[in-house]
Amino acid sequence: MNEEYTSKRPASAAQNEIMEKMLREISRNDHIAVSFKLWDTLVMTPFSQPEDMFAFMEEDFSLLSTSEKSFTELRTEAQRAAEKKYGAKSCVTLDRIYDIFVKLSGITPAGREKLMTRECDLIHHFTFPRKCGKQLFDTAKKCRNRIIVTSCSVYPRDVIVKIMCSCGYGEYDGLIITSEQNIPDSSVSGYLDAVIKKADADPGNILHIGGEFGSDVEAPIAKGVRAVMLQSPEALMVKSGRLRGYVQEQHIYDLDEEKFMALRCAFALYAAYGFDIPQNKIHRSDFCCDPHMIGFIVLGPLSLIKDFRPGNDMQKTLVSAMEKDPRIMEGKSDFEDMMYSHYGDFLGKYGSEGCQLPLEFLEKHSYSGDREIISGLLSDSDRKKWGKAESEPKLAPIVKKAPKKNGLQKFADSLFPEGTKVRNLTEGLLHGRKRR
Repeated sequence: MNEEYTSKRPASAAQNEIMEKMLREISRNDHIAVSFKLWDTLVMTPFSQPEDMFAFMEEDFSLLSTSEKSFTELRTEAQRAAEKKYGAKSCVTLDRIYDIFVKLSGITPAGREKLMTRECDLIHHFTFPRKCGKQLFDTAKKCRNRIIVTSCSVYPRDVIVKIMCSCGYGEYDGLIITSEQNIPDSSVSGYLDAVIKKADADPGNILHIGGEFGSDVEAPIAKGVRAVMLQSPEALMVKSGRLRGYVQEQHIYDLDEEKFMALRCAFALYAAYGFDIPQNKIHRSDFCCDPHMIGFIVLGPLSLIKDFRPGNDMQKTLVSAMEKDPRIMEGKSDFEDMMYSHYGDFLGKYGSEGCQLPLEFLEKHSYSGDREIISGLLSDSDRKKWGKAESEPKLAPIVKKAPKKNGLQKFADSLFPEGTKVRNLTEGLLHGRKRR
């Protein structure tokens, strides 16, 4: 983004402690070079799943094709086909994806170039710096280390260079594009040899920073390279509590559909700004015992629901209580400002399906650490009604793609409309069968 939004929420004491440890490691005087993974370490996008960005291309595609399938469907299908064809022994590039896309969609070569250019412009527009990563990068430069950056995405060098410059990473000593090195996407450590060569240093004098344990910690250590793990904000958000798993369980088969676009984007921003700097799971809390975080992901998504009405008296009471706490309301304000900063008014056409789920979770399943923040704002009678021991919700594993439905599930879809009691009972049976 050209205009980067700054959260009103200060880092917690635990986050500051973790940040200081990482900065001390960067500042060690036995490093000659520091290697950074680009995506999720130095830069991020405001999307829970990469395919959500493709929604911004549907209008462009509609002017170039009469296909019954959407751009998102065809572009996703093309990438999967490219990964299957090239991923094991080679690498997937944007060119290879669009070669397949042309065959699937029937667009002209000129249309292909227009859509590729549009996608490259969008990824450049939406990508923004991870502040934690930027601070580590700047510290490494101050210490006069050589800086090597590795990009494992499908986008070509010129796009990556533009992104890095826009995000404040213009001063580096080497940029490794794995597709240029013909490093297979299936390779866990193939990029490391290129890093060591580019750094022109012994492995023991190189520090690597990335977010995957296998490729960014185990693989570097096996080659004698020092390593610091900086997990992606999304992974940290998922581990911070049960909320994300609860939402996944509620919509295990359809969370990737466009009607949940606003909810997915809400979680993307919750991760990007709440878990930029890592922090460990806090005992008996799903919201880091932080009023700002509660306001952000509970009240924030409710603001997307036109004419929102609480589902019951307890929800009404909780919303009213939270609105009395300036710290919680600041979190809500942060959410609203961030949503507009990143997406403008674009998400309005997708509705607000599921945006009440964080409130439902808070009402029924919140831990004591989070309840204490709100309980003091309740009357004695309301506190007693809400003050029962929290119940454990059913949680589903977090997946990028919704599981495919079997024949029985598809048959149920055709018989029972969503939202009906019969449909809910059917889904309960199907979920139970799946878990077995």
